[in-house]
Amino acid sequence: MDKSKLNSFMFVERIRHVLCNNPDKRYLLVRSNIRDFKLVNQVFGFQKGNEILRCMKKLIVEHGGFFEVFDQLHVDQFVFLIRKDKFDDELFISMGKACSELVDNAAFSMHFQLGIYEITDPEMEVLSMCDRAKLALKSIKIDEPFSMAWYDESIMEERLYSKKIISEFDSALKDERFLMYLQPQANTKGEIISAEALARWMLEDGTILSPSHFISILEDSELIWKLDLYMWDKAARLLSEWKDDPEKSNLSLSVNISPKDLYYLDIATILVGLVQKYDIPPSKMNVEITECSFVDNPELYIDLISKLHKAGFSIEIDDFGSGYSSLTLLKNFHADVLKLDMGFLQDTEDLIRSEIIIDSVIEMAKRLDMQVISEGVETQEQAAFLKINGCDFFQGFYFSRPVPYDKFDTVLKAYNLERTNNRSVRPKSLRDLVQEAV
Repeated sequence: MDKSKLNSFMFVERIRHVLCNNPDKRYLLVRSNIRDFKLVNQVFGFQKGNEILRCMKKLIVEHGGFFEVFDQLHVDQFVFLIRKDKFDDELFISMGKACSELVDNAAFSMHFQLGIYEITDPEMEVLSMCDRAKLALKSIKIDEPFSMAWYDESIMEERLYSKKIISEFDSALKDERFLMYLQPQANTKGEIISAEALARWMLEDGTILSPSHFISILEDSELIWKLDLYMWDKAARLLSEWKDDPEKSNLSLSVNISPKDLYYLDIATILVGLVQKYDIPPSKMNVEITECSFVDNPELYIDLISKLHKAGFSIEIDDFGSGYSSLTLLKNFHADVLKLDMGFLQDTEDLIRSEIIIDSVIEMAKRLDMQVISEGVETQEQAAFLKINGCDFFQGFYFSRPVPYDKFDTVLKAYNLERTNNRSVRPKSLRDLVQEAV
């Protein structure tokens, strides 16, 4: 038995011993993690990483009285058996702060995380308890210096659902059960000028899954690049079909790029190859990149945007304002279009302040020679406000929900008919509202 297996065996036996001899007490199995510890080693060197680990071990030993059992499972992960009545998150917060102080860099933040499993069945395998604490750890989504999550059965259900999605993904892709939906984008005259290509997953029973049910899972499992590649090809092929259609030849499509695509694909080469393969102008295929992607990989995106611009593609910054580095982003990345998420105007206690900020962002974009698309437009008031303040294009459920690409003709023809038929008895659409806003 090697050392790691021996340590694991001894750790399990110690926990089993405590649980068997104290059946009347409640215990927690806690796993700690330093998020992106590999990045710490890459940025500051292995010497600094080892210094942080030594600090953590020293603090754990100093506070050993709080733990029934503790051990180091992996390089940056520790596990603890703690009596429930003695658990104190402030202790872990102070330990995290002490280690963070070893990294003297204002631009880099350490993130300490805890996954906690309350032991309800002392007879459960100890490694199963560790797995549950790990699932709680992996469920943490917030980006804070210290965060923790408690295990519950919903986490296990999510885990099983994720495994199902992952196991069925390749066959669904092969069978072309990923469908392309289009959500129209209109200008201030109410004319449909473009659409965003969005993925939907049709299950074998005919159920249609929206992106919220599978995109994040595919990103976490490093599979998203396969879906993006598939969607780019479908979008390029559709644009090729539109070339000879007078009603659609002037339309463009926006496709999405995931941050994970950068690590698996030569994005610029692939997109250039697609427009050449289908004989379409690059200007018809807009490339959407989310704001958070820029923040996570600035150097990679600077190079990518440069290549795409040279090839003739238009770059859109999606979900602008959702992150915390928006102004820096605008300074460093020369995009062509800014997509504002109207969620910014929803569920806010101070609507006037939100409107002032959006007004200022639109004005700033104009001065930077960028066009603005407002995404998520849902009300007449939003449409009027955006039109008055200079928004160029509109997208949202109030205008049109995403529709299957083969039904897009119906939407387009309906709006073209409406433009030429003033006697229409249909309720006013966003087209009418934006035209009447000023």
